[in-house]
Amino acid sequence: KNILCILFYYFILFVLSSLLTFPAISQEMKVGIVDMNRVFGEYHKTKETEKEIEKKRGTARKEVSERDNELKEKIKELKDLERQIADPVSSREVRAASQKLAQKVANEARIMRDGVLDFARKREMQLMEMSKRKRGVILEEIQLAVSKHSSKEGYDLVFDKSARGTKGISFLLYSKDARDFSSKMILELNGE
Repeated sequence: KNILCILFYYFILFVLSSLLTFPAISQEMKVGIVDMNRVFGEYHKTKETEKEIEKKRGTARKEVSERDNELKEKIKELKDLERQIADPVSSREVRAASQKLAQKVANEARIMRDGVLDFARKREMQLMEMSKRKRGVILEEIQLAVSKHSSKEGYDLVFDKSARGTKGISFLLYSKDARDFSSKMILELNGE
């Protein structure tokens, strides 16, 4: 990834130096700018996907909470048994039986706790994978739309002004707003 960023950075430097070195080429070359973060964030499908994932996250929280409530009941049962074991009025046989049952309940509680944690972890991983997959599809749609728009408008190069290098520095340090067609892409993608 770092090598690609460095190569991209050198490519940009090469293009920009070519534009400055060869005035005739720079007059003919049409360069466009798009803010992919903004387009992605304002695309209606992105918002729909985020709502869908948040709804599924809420359902998963509810399922985890239900399992957690069952675990709390098991812990309550264990505490009741511990009180019986500690009760000096109880006979030795009752305390021994309570001790044996408490060990069984404690093991069940541990298994339930591990199950709740595992279930929550798996759900979160599923949601993250789903989010990643859906975001990838949306990004492909946006990139295709940008490519079609760029070709139709005759752009030779299009830069993403939200792109950052490995040090967090923007690849695009300056551009005229007239070359930024992010708003057009948002309107086009949203069917407005």
